[in-house]
Amino acid sequence: MNDKKLHNDPLAGFEKDLFGKGKIKWEKSKADVWDELQRKIDDKPAYVIPKHQNWIQWAAAAVALIILGVGGVFSYYQTTIECQPGEHRVAELPDGSTVEMNAASKLVYYPLKWSLQRKLKFEGEGFFNVEKGSPFTVHSVNGTTRVLGTSFNIYARNENYRVTCLTGKVQVTAPNDEKVILLPQNHVELEEGKLVVTKMFKTEKAISWKQNYFFFAGRPLKEVIDEIERQYAVTIKLDPQLNNRNFGSNFSKQYSIEDVLDFVCKPMNLKFEKQANNVYIVTDES
Repeated sequence: MNDKKLHNDPLAGFEKDLFGKGKIKWEKSKADVWDELQRKIDDKPAYVIPKHQNWIQWAAAAVALIILGVGGVFSYYQTTIECQPGEHRVAELPDGSTVEMNAASKLVYYPLKWSLQRKLKFEGEGFFNVEKGSPFTVHSVNGTTRVLGTSFNIYARNENYRVTCLTGKVQVTAPNDEKVILLPQNHVELEEGKLVVTKMFKTEKAISWKQNYFFFAGRPLKEVIDEIERQYAVTIKLDPQLNNRNFGSNFSKQYSIEDVLDFVCKPMNLKFEKQANNVYIVTDES
């Protein structure tokens, strides 16, 4: 008997059944793979920001906006006080300090931060009576005056800058950062960019305007005419050739505009004419 024919290998039949029926499918289609990934994503719970965290973020943003808004209001909200030509007025500041303002003067301050910083901008002429407290600073185009508690007069018009100390102590700073300290009866004037101090100055001359009395000692005629315009709310046309002629005299506002122009013109051999309502012209009489 042939043993080889009689031997039956069970693995042989299995291999035949397994490999003989066709090729096995070892990889899934792309569609199946994407479907399976999508199912896993759908089955995984999404992360949701808790409602209380959402509220905290909105609240923090709102607080930041409020802080920025309040800061902006404090920084930019300002009060402007103007004194028109032909009038005098008294401005009262939040701390009780006062400014008696001459005609055609203007001050600007920031009321919401005044208790933290007593600073203001001023152009024109004014008498300051400052309450004691933190530093008090007055900024003008041609200089800065800084005090603690005192009284002083500032004249800040065009290129002119003059400060007279009546009580206390005053520090005046020029645009070039030059500084001087004024004591009572000290007066400083900006001349050609430098501060020139006069001691034992007759302070009543600096504040005579408060009583409607105007004192001029060797001032340019243009400055005198400008002051008359401000006090009487008129227009005076001055021959430009006369601008720098010096004038020394004084006048009271109790007189009419024509009387005052007569006081000024006669000693200087000048004449004035009325051209229209509240408009005058001043020329050389010769």
